[in-house]
Amino acid sequence: MATTRSGVPDPPRTPSTASINRVVIVDLPGLAVDSTVRGEQAYHLLSLPTLIRYALERAAALKLPLALRSADPELPAVRRDVPRWVDAALSSADPEVHSAAWSIAERLGRNLGYVLVALHRGDAVNRAARPDWTEAEWSHWHSIRHVWLGGGIVSGDLGRAMLHHARTVLAESGCADMQLDLTIHQLHMAVLGAARYLPRATDATKAQRALIFDLGHTSVKRGVLTYSDDAVVHVAYLPAVPVAWRWRNSPDASRDIDGHQVLDFVVSVICATMDDAARQGWQVDSRIAMSIAAYVDGGRLLGNGMYARMSTLADDVRPLIAAGVATACRWRPELTVIHDGTAAAAVHAGGVGPSAVVVVGTALGVGFPPASAEGLRRIAPDVVLDDIHEA
Repeated sequence: MATTRSGVPDPPRTPSTASINRVVIVDLPGLAVDSTVRGEQAYHLLSLPTLIRYALERAAALKLPLALRSADPELPAVRRDVPRWVDAALSSADPEVHSAAWSIAERLGRNLGYVLVALHRGDAVNRAARPDWTEAEWSHWHSIRHVWLGGGIVSGDLGRAMLHHARTVLAESGCADMQLDLTIHQLHMAVLGAARYLPRATDATKAQRALIFDLGHTSVKRGVLTYSDDAVVHVAYLPAVPVAWRWRNSPDASRDIDGHQVLDFVVSVICATMDDAARQGWQVDSRIAMSIAAYVDGGRLLGNGMYARMSTLADDVRPLIAAGVATACRWRPELTVIHDGTAAAAVHAGGVGPSAVVVVGTALGVGFPPASAEGLRRIAPDVVLDDIHEA
């Protein structure tokens, strides 16, 4: 990794071709694959829209509220509340509700297992369905021996149940040498990982605060980091900001979204967060770490998501965002912008052997932990993660 003048390494570049959303499971020869899996992209087997679709199919048994059954599945309230309902249903005393939730967890978990088997084995029939991947991508995945899971969908009982079923598929397929685990910070990987790349202040021994953001397709998570002795010791999360735009996994997913509108949204979230921090009495410096649902090349955003639309305005979005914030709230930030999967992977930097991080959210995020954690900020073993419900 290259090192900046701040002493913190530059985030590794994760190319847009690294996405596993478009991996197609045409077949897994020799393995009895569930009939609903063949011919499907990974995105359609394991994502927030998939979870919602499965829940709506079992709505009666889950006793899903009518308001969630009848609403547009892409509404923010549905995207937020349906996963919570399924997760809670796994501990329901009602046998019918529990059984319905367990069947959804089993289906999602087995889907996860099949996706990992397809990546690990690299069967010719599946390689042919992913023409943008070369031997290098397939060989890299074949070498992976440890996969860490994170993201909102796997942050509760649902994630633990999915893990059980995915491990079963790995064992059935003869891929038991691929270890699969939930990360310790399932919901917070991208934030904590991005924080490890935040440039250091002049006085690294003094407690410092900085703003942190995780810009996703469903919402923007935001908070205030506290550092002490160069380690992340506290994250105070402010209420997430819903995203108004709808996203789908297709090459033209966001072509109808105006880059200026996305820029205005990002600027408004940063300014609002600065105001919220001030109301809490927190003084933050000018550094901002921003995990973003887009592939990042320097300051250019790539991919088919809405945030990449800002790169229609400038090759480097960092000064563009900084100038917008300076105009809107008279404060010019210094931005570190990182692909969300790459940020999440930094949580496990310096691990043993080739590994990968898969973030299960609106879509599948992927990142590969750096072999060394040298130069990265530490995450304190007793890091405190707080929700500040009223800013």
